[in-house]
Amino acid sequence: MDIAPTWLGPIRQTAFVVDDIEVAAHDWASTQGVGPWFLYHVNIENTWYRGEQITMKARMGLAQTGGQQIELIQPHLSSPSIYREFLEAGGTGVHHVCYWADIERSRQHFTDKGSEVVLRGATSTGNEFLYMSGQNGIPYIEFVDPNESMAAFFSQIADAALHWDGSKAIFSSR
Repeated sequence: MDIAPTWLGPIRQTAFVVDDIEVAAHDWASTQGVGPWFLYHVNIENTWYRGEQITMKARMGLAQTGGQQIELIQPHLSSPSIYREFLEAGGTGVHHVCYWADIERSRQHFTDKGSEVVLRGATSTGNEFLYMSGQNGIPYIEFVDPNESMAAFFSQIADAALHWDGSKAIFSSR
């Protein structure tokens, strides 16, 4: 039996592609008790999608439940992406899981297991991300190695969840 290396660590995030992020955030808050939701727009230039350079556009939201971060993604339908591709294929629901791990080691490990790079880029704060084709019924696997800025944002989300009383599903929308 082949076991994932310990350096990979736990899955830290599960992401869902949705048609309407505001509706989905309210549903998650009311049915699952997950919140508050931090909603924001992404417009990331110099992203590589299936070998072509694009500007990745989407609306995203993050919330925390215990040790798991939940991400909602509403793709921008005017630009190509793995999110739009998933939605257009009839998919909503689990899109990817994310490890917070060394990106190059992760790429090599999963390439050796038969996965392919499908999306890569870096945020405006310089945080790299990599998506590879998934396995075991998971469409994609994402890897990020959070820099100081991203780690601070993730800590803010986790802290907000600890103090959330359920009264406001969407805490922040930017």
